[in-house]
Formats: sequence, structure tokens, C-alpha cells
Amino acid sequence: MRISVIVPVYNVSAYLGRCMRSLLAQTFQDREILLVDDGSTDGSGPLCDMWAREPGVRAVHRTNGGLSMARNSGLEAARGEYALFLDPDDYFGPRLLENLADAAERRGADLAVGAFTMVGPDGRERPRAFPAERVFRTPAELEELLLGTVGALPEEPLDSRYGLSACARLYRMEVIRRGGVRFVSERELISEDLIFNMDFLAWAASAVVTTDASYFYCANAGSLSKRHREDRFAQDCALCRAVEERLARRCPEAVFRPYLDRLLISRARYDILQEAAYRDREDRSYPLRQRTAAILDAPALREALERYPWRRLPRMQGMFAWLMRERRVGALLALARLKRRFLDGRRQ
Repeated sequence: MRISVIVPVYNVSAYLGRCMRSLLAQTFQDREILLVDDGSTDGSGPLCDMWAREPGVRAVHRTNGGLSMARNSGLEAARGEYALFLDPDDYFGPRLLENLADAAERRGADLAVGAFTMVGPDGRERPRAFPAERVFRTPAELEELLLGTVGALPEEPLDSRYGLSACARLYRMEVIRRGGVRFVSERELISEDLIFNMDFLAWAASAVVTTDASYFYCANAGSLSKRHREDRFAQDCALCRAVEERLARRCPEAVFRPYLDRLLISRARYDILQEAAYRDREDRSYPLRQRTAAILDAPALREALERYPWRRLPRMQGMFAWLMRERRVGALLALARLKRRFLDGRRQ
């Protein structure tokens, strides 16, 4: 089995060395590494060429088109039986490729799903491993995997049971080619990873969820406010419409609606946290209360909050959902700041 590891690169010269050292240290060596330079301006392009001197490493250069287009360029250049994506500011534990390849080969799976270890700005690690290996083969099982990628049931602790990300997943290239699966541009549709995963699962015949959690996802200080964009919630609503279109082809609305509603509610919660962080850290004149009220008044969110069983959510998520439902802007922002202080305290 040969694996193509696709690394989209854009202005990450500070992190690329750590990323590449983790790839070259893998115990599984039947792999190629594709560094896709997306028109970097900070010297990352020449760094890609330098690393391409290593055996099994290739550099691909393209004009800037965004993360999704860089990943698509990697898929077009890939020669492996499977593809796997690594963001250049993250890194792998030494056995990640071995563990995912072993699970995919043993189970004959089109998709092998790993989990993450979250790394805070202080270096503290928080693994989020799945409790046991599980295989999905029947249409009902694959539907469950699809729903659990989109969201989760109210009682579950995380907003997505299996995660939305395209990283830490091993995809069979034959399925990608047969289905014409590609990333949509993040400039067109936010959370392009989720759409890619849904489109891949429409063609996959089997999958395995593994216990590996050696993809290290690195959160950088201040990232919440740095990623701010005023149209984010409008983009999240567009994402949910695209997700609903895909879910409606696979299962009845009564089945998928709780997962889709949790997706929208969780995105609104995250967007409000981001709005508050941006106002407090970047622009004190930002009209935070008005922007928050506009999110809460969005018709799609109002409908989701009215029908969602918020009392069954984990405590903090339930508090957010109730305050959003009741349009308690002041209390909601106070809770958002309290949560951020708690998270900042854990990073110290």
C-alpha cells in the first residue's frame, strides 16, 4: 500500500520544518510527500524545494488559490493508493501512517478515520481518541458514519461524533477518482472539509474508525480573533444548506434533522465566541451586541433553536443554546467571555 501525504503550504515557514520532520520520522515508509506551495510569499516555496531533495518528497508550485485548491492540486499529482492530508502547522506522531494503513488493509476499507490530539499554545496535549475500532459496511452503518461526521445527538459531549476535518483520514484514491471528489473552495463555501467528507462517503463502500490519535492539531495563541470575518455566520448558514441537500439524498429528514440542527447551533456558538474575541482583542469599537443580535435573529437559527432539545445537551452547551433561544445577548456575551477566560487559564 502506497500513501500520498498532501501538505498544502502557504506562508508557514515557521512551522514547515516541524511538520516535515514528523513525516520523515514515520515508521511506515511506503509513502510519498507532496508539498503544494500555494504561492507563498514568506520563503515557504524555496523551503518546499529544499525538502524535496529528500527521497520520496516532491514540491508542487501553483499560483495562490486557497487551501482547497492546493489540496486538489495534490490529489491530481498523487500516485498513491490512498491519500492523507496534513496541515503544515500540525504534525504526526511517528506511527500515524502505520496505524491507519494497518486498519485500512486489515478491514479492506475505503476510508480509515483517525482522531486528534489537541495541542495548546503552551504545548499541553489533550487526546480525543475514539474508544474502540469500528467497521462500517452496510448502508445503515455508512449512514451512521455520515450523520456522525455532520454532527452528534444532544447527549454526546462533542458537536461532531467523528469530526468534520479531512485531516487524520486515509482516503482510497480509486474512490476519489471514480466519484470525481474534490474540495470546494473555502472562498465559495466555508468548512470545505465537511463537504469533501460527505461527497467521499457518497461513493465509499466501507470505512473503519480507529483508536489512533497521533495527529497533533496545534492551536496558536489568538487564533480565535485572527480568523474573524463578518460574514462567517452567513457562510455557516450556506454550509448548512449544502449539507442538508446532501443529507436529503441519503436519509429522511426526521433522521438527519437533529444532527443538522446541532451543526448550525454549534456554528452559531463558535461565531459568537469569535465575535467577542475580535471585539475584545482587535477592535474595541466593533458593534458586538448588534452583530450578535443579527446572528440570533437569523431565521434558520431561530427555527433550529425552537425545535432542538437543548436541555439534553452537555451543561455549558445547553446554557449557550438556551441563551441563544431566549435572545439574551448580554448574558450570552458574558458567558462567552467567561468560557474564553477559562480556556485561556487552561493554556497557562
